Amino acid sequence: MADLGKYVPLKTVVAYALDELGSSYDKFDKFWILGLRALVEANFDISAEPKTVRIPLNANKTANIPADCLSWTKIGLLDKGGKISTLKINTGLTTWMDTNPNRVSKLQASQINDNVGVLAGAPLYLNYYQNGTYGNYYGTGNGLIQHGECRVDDKNQVIIFHPEFRYDSVLFEYISSPEKDDDYQVELALQEAIIAFIKWKMKMGERAEYYAALTSGRRRLANKRVTLQRIAQVLREDGGMKLQS
Repeated sequence: MADLGKYVPLKTVVAYALDELGSSYDKFDKFWILGLRALVEANFDISAEPKTVRIPLNANKTANIPADCLSWTKIGLLDKGGKISTLKINTGLTTWMDTNPNRVSKLQASQINDNVGVLAGAPLYLNYYQNGTYGNYYGTGNGLIQHGECRVDDKNQVIIFHPEFRYDSVLFEYISSPEKDDDYQVELALQEAIIAFIKWKMKMGERAEYYAALTSGRRRLANKRVTLQRIAQVLREDGGMKLQS
């Protein structure tokens, strides 16, 4: 048996499955494909840790989504505290011409002329008096501060930004596909779940056995375990003397 660490090669897990089922080595390729399918399923469901990259904006105010992205979790800008300040997701932004290098100029040429900017500054409803002047509270926002807006075009694998977006790059947090060097690496906690998946697909095990092994594996993952430190932090945060929202 190989030395145990946090990760184990998928080929090793497949060898364990062959041994458990008493199958010959000529089924290795089939078992390996099933094992890779199980790894992708587990990656989607429980095991993948978000990966964060800085993506530069293209000249047409779009950004290319990384090729290994399975699903994205966060798009934003880095604040002074080292945290990601998320952008507003605005599905009103059009995907029209979003792969065209002249997208911005074509959008500007197709704009309609309206007076929303003038109306927004007009004193439609003066309801706040301070220091001799009235303030307009009509249409006040909800207090959420976001430094721009975007939309994700999954089909063309680009992020679309407003033509007046002021920043030259964004931070993109996403779930990535499993990486391959000479083989795919499997977290040791998921080894039994992958074996159970292979047995299920080979009709030599039950679907329930796979999900039971997956649930057990999830509880063992480092980023899914409940630690005493996390429990203590939750108790301290909840015990503060503050107004409830």
